[in-house]
Amino acid sequence: MPPEELQSRLFDLQDVGYREFHLRTCPQARNMIGVRVPEQRKLAKEIIRGDFWQFLDQIKPHYYEEVLITGIVIATAPMGLAERLDYTAWFVPQIGNWAVCDTFCASFKPKAKDLPQLWDFILQYRTGKKEYDLRFLFVMMLDHFLLPEYLPRIFTLLNEIKSDYHYVEMAKAWLVAELFTKFRNETLDYLQRDQLSVLAHNKAIQKARESLRVSSADKQLLSSMRL
Repeated sequence: MPPEELQSRLFDLQDVGYREFHLRTCPQARNMIGVRVPEQRKLAKEIIRGDFWQFLDQIKPHYYEEVLITGIVIATAPMGLAERLDYTAWFVPQIGNWAVCDTFCASFKPKAKDLPQLWDFILQYRTGKKEYDLRFLFVMMLDHFLLPEYLPRIFTLLNEIKSDYHYVEMAKAWLVAELFTKFRNETLDYLQRDQLSVLAHNKAIQKARESLRVSSADKQLLSSMRL
């Protein structure tokens, strides 16, 4: 599917009511046509069944949906890890909102053998100055590295990386909350000495307390740890 055909197909699928709703939940989104995510995933799959290499070489995404579909193609098309990471490095600077970032990260399906190389790749963003460079790093950890061998490194990065960006702090809070559901004791110890911002610390506790996977006793304990 050539990029110009994709744009035409997107406007055929436009839902103005959905666009207005989504803009309220994702205010940083720009140039949104208004196409529901399942429809975008169908278009991405259609592109992948064709010459997706040509699509990726030609696309200059402008509309929100073009950006998102390009990300899904990069994350899911059948290609080697080296090629996927090359395209990811090109794509990350184009992320401008939490929805594209989170959908892109969740679309990856890395093999266990590829995790060390993927980890090394995402670490380049730890010194990033842009909001979505940093959110990309933390959401990739959340989606793919909640594993015992990565736990100390994740806690270290959560403390070391400082940011005033709202969506970075929310990603850190979400990550800590998920860590608590999987590694209760280690994360509880971390929360007693963490170097998170007050916002991220308290939001992490709030999100963990909202989880159905956290016991009532732990919810009470977490509540006592608010700053």
